[in-house]
Parts: sequence; structure tokens; C-alpha cells
Amino acid sequence: MKSLYRLKPAHVLFALIAVHLILAFLIGDGYGQAWDEPSFYLFGERSLDAYLRGLAGLPLIPEKHIFFLDLRYYGAFYTAIGWKIVDALQPFLSSWGYVDVWHFVNFIFFQIALISLYVLAKRYVNPWTAVLVVFLFYTQPLLFGHAFINPKDVPFLSFFLASVTVGLLMADAIKKNEVDNNELAGKSFSTFNLLLAALFGLFVFTFIGKDLISSAIGWAVSAIYNSPSDSLFGQIFSMLAGNSNRLPLESYIHKAVAAHLERKIIYLLFFFLIGRKFLADFSRNKNMNIRFRADFRLWGLVLGAGILLGLTTSIRLLAPLAGFLIAGYALWTKKHNSLPAIIYYFSIAAVVSYLTWPFLWNSPSYNFLEALQVMRDFPYNAEVRFMGDNIQPSNLPWYFVPFLVSVQITEPMVILAWIGFFILLRKIGDRNSFIPLVWLILPVGLQILLKSNVYDNFRQFLFVLPPMFILAGVGFESLIKRVTNRVWEILFIVICMAPGLIGVVSLHPYQYIYYNSFVGGVSGAEGKFELDYWLTSYREAGAFINGVASPDANILAWGSGYNGARKDLTVFAFGSEDEIENSGEIFEYAVITSRYSMHQGILQDAEVVYEVRKNGALLAVVKKMTK
Repeated sequence: MKSLYRLKPAHVLFALIAVHLILAFLIGDGYGQAWDEPSFYLFGERSLDAYLRGLAGLPLIPEKHIFFLDLRYYGAFYTAIGWKIVDALQPFLSSWGYVDVWHFVNFIFFQIALISLYVLAKRYVNPWTAVLVVFLFYTQPLLFGHAFINPKDVPFLSFFLASVTVGLLMADAIKKNEVDNNELAGKSFSTFNLLLAALFGLFVFTFIGKDLISSAIGWAVSAIYNSPSDSLFGQIFSMLAGNSNRLPLESYIHKAVAAHLERKIIYLLFFFLIGRKFLADFSRNKNMNIRFRADFRLWGLVLGAGILLGLTTSIRLLAPLAGFLIAGYALWTKKHNSLPAIIYYFSIAAVVSYLTWPFLWNSPSYNFLEALQVMRDFPYNAEVRFMGDNIQPSNLPWYFVPFLVSVQITEPMVILAWIGFFILLRKIGDRNSFIPLVWLILPVGLQILLKSNVYDNFRQFLFVLPPMFILAGVGFESLIKRVTNRVWEILFIVICMAPGLIGVVSLHPYQYIYYNSFVGGVSGAEGKFELDYWLTSYREAGAFINGVASPDANILAWGSGYNGARKDLTVFAFGSEDEIENSGEIFEYAVITSRYSMHQGILQDAEVVYEVRKNGALLAVVKKMTK
């Protein structure tokens, strides 16, 4: 596509983002609260407080800062920084509710994904097609809706995409002849540089692996302490400690751990390495110095990529996959020359992740492994509606995620992505083809092989959509080259854009329930697949209640509260009729979701006075409970 009025693609991209943000300002206060948003935002407030206490050297309060529901298994970075931004924006958006401001902030962070996708897409398609890829990406109704209401998966998508994009720039900046460009003097690949990087990585491990080191030291000291006095270890212990009965075992373990012998060994090796290099340079050049020339662009990218990967890990544990993609690409393209940069990259990421995730502060390695285990098979006891059946997450068919991706993305994108997939598959030996194919296939493949729990459709896998749109861009370019008529070219672009734009407008503010025509749209998906699984329709139901409820009335919201309730109304979020009875409260109206047909089985004698529908699909009802 040719430039229009001499505009550059980047100019159009930022104009689109500006329009995007203006639109968010106009409609951002119209979205309903997702059912677990309040607890997630409270987690952000407590996490920010944990940061401040950590900086002040104050101990954390475990039940407040760490053991808060199951949210400790999510990194705290996004919610903590987001909470601070929301706090700063509230005076300027005073007419908006607290949750509405959070939705606006979620949407702002989504722009990181758009910029990153543009930069990444330019590796595979021309800049104008890259702009179109971004446009098609953010006008996907599913993503557009989630960008407001989802503080978990969309920020992870954005930072994961940014991590891959900056990581690839870092890998490309590595020179095959490191010495001539950015390394200490020596051969084309310097063992000195690799050893220096390895020492840095080991030094970082003394902090992020301190619990493992302490356990190893404790085991070693215990073995020596309990050895017979006439054995070799017993004699060594007697020589070092004197009378083995003088102190309890725990005292010796504490002393051994506090000595940080592992760091002292690293210091010693570092100075030995520097000294050896110093002498080698002096013997060659008779100069009393070590020559050092740095490629500041490369090391700036290593620092930036490492920080991004660390922050992404402090959002969700799947983030290291981005690092493995980058490491694989770097090793493929730059071979052993990439090893020092890769070590620094992962070491920086580990430090940043540790510093921004309070759950890791006390026991980094063990708590990280615990979080990994929990997140691999997240405990979700409810059923999932799929193909008209209610199924336990552990019993879902293997094609659950691929199928939902195919029916919740617009039809042209699905078709174009398949075309692009086969085009890149034929170029699998090309280093650039490696990234989108592995990025798309590996996470989904692991979910299928490990049978990890998936629920709420495929929202946990939103981060695999960017490579799908890159493939769609490749497919688009392969087809548009065959179109010679300008009118047909424009028509083809309109056909690609139309379904997303129509879905965004027609489904507002429930864009995230989008289904394409492969299953008959939203109305065809009703009763067969999950629709409003986060109960955001309760806000619209609440708006009706605001207009009819008596002053100071009690309102029942089945399973979740909602935002936008009239100030004099008291909203109770109960999930069982026993809770209603035990509360002793009298309710005037009840809001009940249509999920799992709950609106039919709960409070059956109450009259339905209002229905929330979108494109023909029933999302929730309001029942009048008192005369």
C-alpha cells in the first residue's frame, strides 16, 4: 500500500492510538465490573503498600501483603503501579466511579501492545501492512472489550508482546565479532566475557536463590554436625567448632548462612579473573590498563529487555516463555556470541521479578516453584460451558483453545492467519519464521499435553493472539499482491475491517462476548458457549434497579457485586440461597446471571421485571422479590 498524502506509517499509527484513547475517554465509564475486579484492585493497593514498606526496611504483614486469597501467585507489579495511576487520575475523572478509572487505565496500558505489535510486524510485512495489522488487532471485539475490563490477561499480553519485541531488538544488536564492537580485548569470542557474565549470573543467584542455598548449607552443616567424632567430617567439625556440644545445630547453620561464603567465593573469582586479564593485557601491550570498548546500544537493549521480562514475569508466570523465545532466536542467529548477553538478560529479569513480587521476598525459589505449580493447574472448581455441555476444566477436549480462538476472532483474520501460517511454515528455516510459529504453537501445545485447567473461554491465552495477527498480515500481503485493481484492493481491506468494527459497535459494552458467524454469532453461541462469564451485565441491570428501587433498599446480586449502584442502595453479593436465608435481610430486587441457566433455577417464584440482552442473547435478569 502506498503512502497517502505523504504520511508515514508511524504517523498513522500514533493517530490511531490517539483516536483510540479519545474513544476510551468517551465510553470508558460504561463498562460493568468483572466479578473479581474488586479483590484484584485491593491486591494492587496492598502490593503498593508492600513496596513502600520494603523500601523503608519495614517487615511485611503476611496476611495483608502476601497471603491475600490466591492472588499471591500473580505478580504484583501491574496492580501496584496501576493502583497508583488510578489514585492520581481520580481527581481528574471525578464523575467516574473507581472501577471506571481502573478500566481506563487498563485500556491505556493496552496501547503498549499496539506499539509493540507494529514494531514486531514490520519484521514480516511492510510498514503500511503493519499499521493495518495493528488496526485489525485492536478492533477485534474480544480484545477491545477485554482491554477495559481485564486487569490480568490484557496487561500480560501487552508486556509479553513488548518483551518479545525488545528482546528481538537486543538479539539483533549482538555482533558476531563482539571484540571489535563492544567487548573487552581478545579473540572474536572471548571466554573472559562469558566467565564474567557467568559470575554475574551466579552473584544474582545468591539473592534470588538464597532459600535454596540456605537449605543446601543447612543440609551440609547437619551432615557434618551429626558425623561420628572419629570420622573425617567429625574431625573437621571439631577442628572448626571446638566442642560440638557447645552450641545447638541451628546456631551453626545460622552462622554458616550469615557468612555468605558463596558470595565471597564469587568476589574472589571476579578479582582473580580481572587480575588475570590485567596481566595478560600488560604482557601483550605493556600498558597498565585493560582495554574496554562498549556497545552502549546493545547493553541498553539488554538492560531494557531484561527489565521488561522481569516486569512481565511479575504479572504472570508464563512470561519466561518470552525469554526462551528470545534466547532460542539469539542462539540460532548469533551462536555462542550471544551467550554473555543472554546470561545478563535473564539475570536482570530475575532481579526485577524478585524486587517487584513481594511473595518472593522471603523465599524466592520455593515460592516461585509453588506459584508455578499452582498456576499450571489453577484450582477452578466450577464447570465450563462448551458445545452446550457443562464440563469440568480437567475434562475439556484437547481442541478447546484452538476452537475458541477460531470462533472468537473475526472470520477474515482466521482465514488470513491460516494462509500466513502455511506461508511461514514453508520458510521454517528462516530465522524470523521461528518466533511467531513457536509463540503460537508452544503455549497451546503445552496446555494440550499437560491438560492444564482453562476456564472463562481462552482469556488466559490472549497473549498468543499477536503472532496470529502477524500471520494474518503475511497472508494479507500474499493476497493483496495479486490484486491489481485499486477498487478491489480497497474493497478487500474493507472486508477485513468490517466484522471487527461492526462487532465493537453492536456489542458495546459487552464486546468480550463476541463470537463470529462460524457458530452463528452471539445469538448462536447462547446456551452453547460462555458469554458474560464475568457478569459485567449486572451494571445495566443495576441501572434499571436505580430507577425503580425504593430508597435504602437491599439488592441481591447473585455471585457478584456490580458498579454504578445508587448510593442509597445496599448491594449484597450472595451465591447461595442459604446465604440469603442466613443473612436475615429482606431484598427488593435480585440480579441473576443467565450463565449455567441460573436465572431459571434461582428464586423461581420471583417475577422477572427486566432482561439484559445483547444481539438477541440473554445475559442477566432482574427479579422483584417483594411486593
